[in-house]
Amino acid sequence: MARRPPSAPTSAARPRAGRRASAVGGTEPLPQVPPATGRHREILEAAMELIAERGYHGASLRELARRVGMQQPSLYHYFRTKEEMVEQIIVTFYGDMAAGGAEVVAVTELEQIPRVVARYVKRLYESRTHPLFVRCMFSIARLNPRFGRLNRAIFVDDLTVKASLGLRRFIDRGELTETEALDLTRLMTFATGFRLMEEKVLFDERPLGPDVDRYLDFCADACELWIRELKRRKGIPGRSGLTGG
Repeated sequence: MARRPPSAPTSAARPRAGRRASAVGGTEPLPQVPPATGRHREILEAAMELIAERGYHGASLRELARRVGMQQPSLYHYFRTKEEMVEQIIVTFYGDMAAGGAEVVAVTELEQIPRVVARYVKRLYESRTHPLFVRCMFSIARLNPRFGRLNRAIFVDDLTVKASLGLRRFIDRGELTETEALDLTRLMTFATGFRLMEEKVLFDERPLGPDVDRYLDFCADACELWIRELKRRKGIPGRSGLTGG
């Protein structure tokens, strides 16, 4: 007789229900657990790779267990369903992506932000896991309304909160408004992220070339010019000698 999964995973692995406030109104429940580490993380990485290859419906837990060298019932120690597995992927690998906020907080001049963001996004896409994470998110976003809402809660709502917090000192100094801080964050992350997504997710595999660096510098230069013009209109003295970081 086939072994049935236990009714719940162990307390160490079981997500606790919670709610995260949305910056644009409404709330979305998110798993309230730390990002996975060790063996747990290895399993989620293999799951992302499987989803990227076969899609959500083609990514069976049986095949995942085979790839990570364990019996399928052992997976239930970490998650009970594929839906729960995807939620853990989002928590873990979005955590990796959001870790770059510390670099932004360390910046002392607003004009330096675009180049810091461009360099960080490039490092993300040079990693093995971030392109897999992006492929996985594209594969599952419209399959289940919950996945789409989780993506919006993280990539829109959480981005809004992080932009406000990360650029708070510049907002408080009157160099830009909260709306302008969000627009600047989106402009840099989207412009650089989609260019790197082309190379690492959509196109054939190859090392990032000098054309990518040229484009990233172009984006940073354009945003620096926008910041200087914004300061000029507000009567705030600009900083010189920052281009090129």
